[in-house]
Amino acid sequence: MKPLIVMGIRTIAHLESKDVFYAQIEAHSICARPRFPEEHVTALSEKYALGILSSHSIAKILCIIAHLGWSHLFPEDHLISSDGLDRKDPANWSHWRNTFGQRGLDMYAVVDIGDKLVCNLARVDSFNSVLKYHVTDNLDTVIEGVTTISGLDQTTAYREILQKK
Repeated sequence: MKPLIVMGIRTIAHLESKDVFYAQIEAHSICARPRFPEEHVTALSEKYALGILSSHSIAKILCIIAHLGWSHLFPEDHLISSDGLDRKDPANWSHWRNTFGQRGLDMYAVVDIGDKLVCNLARVDSFNSVLKYHVTDNLDTVIEGVTTISGLDQTTAYREILQKK
C-alpha cells in the first residue's frame, strides 16, 4: 500500500465562492491559483500518493487540478467526492479511508485549511496513526493532536524527502 496524503480542493487551490468557480468551470475561465509551490507538491509525490477528498464532484475536482497543471500528481482514483456527506464527520472519514485502502492507498496524512475537520479527526482513536495538519497563516493556532503549518514544506513527509536527497 502506498502512503497517501489527502487534502481538500480548497486546500490545494485558492478558489472563489462555489457559485463563482462553478461558473468559471462552465465558461472554461478558471481563476484558481495553487496554494502551495509546485516544487513542494511534486517533491511529496515522489514518495507519497496525493489525494483529494472534496464535497465537489469528481468532474469539478478534475477541472481544477487540470487548470493547476497537476493532473499527473492527482490521478482520478486518488479522488473522492463526499457526495453531500459531512466532510468534517470522522465517521464518514472512516468510510473514505476504507475506500482509499481498497484502492491500494494507506491514509498517511490529512492536510486541510479547515480547523474543524482536523480537530475532529484528532479526537478519534482510529485516526491516531494519521498525521493531521492545519494550514493557516496564523502559526500560533494550537489544536491538540494537530500540527499547524503554513506550507507543505513544513510537513514530516517533506522533511523526510529532503533528508534522503
